[in-house]
Amino acid sequence: MNPPNQAGFFLDMTMQLRERDVVGPVMNTIAAIISIGAASSIALAQGCDFSQVTALCNGALVGQNVNTPVPGFDLQIMHRGTVVYHQSFGAWSINRVANADSSTKTLSGAMIMSATENSVTPFSLNSRISDFIPEFGGLKAGITIRQAFSHTSGMRESNTIASQTLTLRQTATELASDPQLFVAGEGFAQAGEYFSYGGASMHAAGAAVEVATGLAWNTMFEQRFTGPSRLNMPNTRFVLTTPSNPRIAGGCESTASEFGRFMEMLRRGGVFNGQRYLSRQSVEAMFTRQSPVGVPILNTPVQISPDGADYGVGVWLIARDSSGQLRTALAAGARGFASWIDFEDQIVGTFSTDVSASGNLQNLYAQLIVAAETAIRACRDCDPIDFNRDGVFPDDRDVIDFFDALAGGPCPHVVFCDIDFNNNGVYPEDQDVIDYFSVLAGGSCE
Repeated sequence: MNPPNQAGFFLDMTMQLRERDVVGPVMNTIAAIISIGAASSIALAQGCDFSQVTALCNGALVGQNVNTPVPGFDLQIMHRGTVVYHQSFGAWSINRVANADSSTKTLSGAMIMSATENSVTPFSLNSRISDFIPEFGGLKAGITIRQAFSHTSGMRESNTIASQTLTLRQTATELASDPQLFVAGEGFAQAGEYFSYGGASMHAAGAAVEVATGLAWNTMFEQRFTGPSRLNMPNTRFVLTTPSNPRIAGGCESTASEFGRFMEMLRRGGVFNGQRYLSRQSVEAMFTRQSPVGVPILNTPVQISPDGADYGVGVWLIARDSSGQLRTALAAGARGFASWIDFEDQIVGTFSTDVSASGNLQNLYAQLIVAAETAIRACRDCDPIDFNRDGVFPDDRDVIDFFDALAGGPCPHVVFCDIDFNNNGVYPEDQDVIDYFSVLAGGSCE
């Protein structure tokens, strides 16, 4: 049987077996046969041309594609979890520690989702802050964790979150007494009524997490994410405002490598180096729009998204395809620290600086995202055989998940399921099946 007919047979067989709910056992048998070969993963081709990325970075130093020149920064690009580019520019060094500012919101969004999975008191995105901070009454009584972490709580900003003397719980009590946002001609904002970017509501939600989990925020952060036995991120910590009052929405510092590692964990659906940090469902929630579609926008800092209110749990959702499927997510801080996930091309990029401004750099971010994508697409070979991105390969589960997705089944990982295994732009097709089995058995990608 020649390969094209064989592939057609597998495609037809998989679709028929899936309808009969027996695709798993049969694919296990196929995987066992294939695994006799010397299975291997195709790595990124050497010699990718990142010259356009470098040109954009050098240009930023002299004011190109930005409003004012950027004094210094480093840029790291990861593809499928491997660092393929890391350079520093200007008055900066690789992995210099920088204030992440509002990129912290993405770290804290993961903390929120971790609390939904493991807390002493039941805790979810639908929980009300008032369930844990009873001082939240009146118009604030109905504010949910979901609204608090998607800028739709109606809370106004407050300097209380920067207190040097109050604890996180005490600042939440102070915030409870603040009036809601006042909208001219409309009155005080109701929860869920408007999108208004800020950090006060996230601060209150952080206090609710401490109550629900029985853990101090910084202790939980280290135990669940940054500690040496976890993602090992010693330079990623809340330095603002105080240890007892961490600024939930903007108090972290980090490095390009450490923040990139965290984002790669999210890209992989909550798994990194074989350890699970968040459930797939939690990561999916983070990258699902939590702000109402069409919500009136009172203020938003994002300039490179067609919808300035497209926001998940602590993270911007800046690019979607024509069907509405998410393609790119962004964490971004006031002084320029930013990190993006390109789900389609399996890229994580981290731009580390704290000597510029987000508004100055957003056009540059957009161009870097495209330049990195272009460089990767020009030199990549087949996708990895770790189809389900669980960090275990080769294994039977990858074969099962590949055929199940090819036959129209659910995607085994978060957000984007790529069945164009050979990256030729044509899918589904027999050649993807041929190349998948060829690579699985130690061969090459045609």
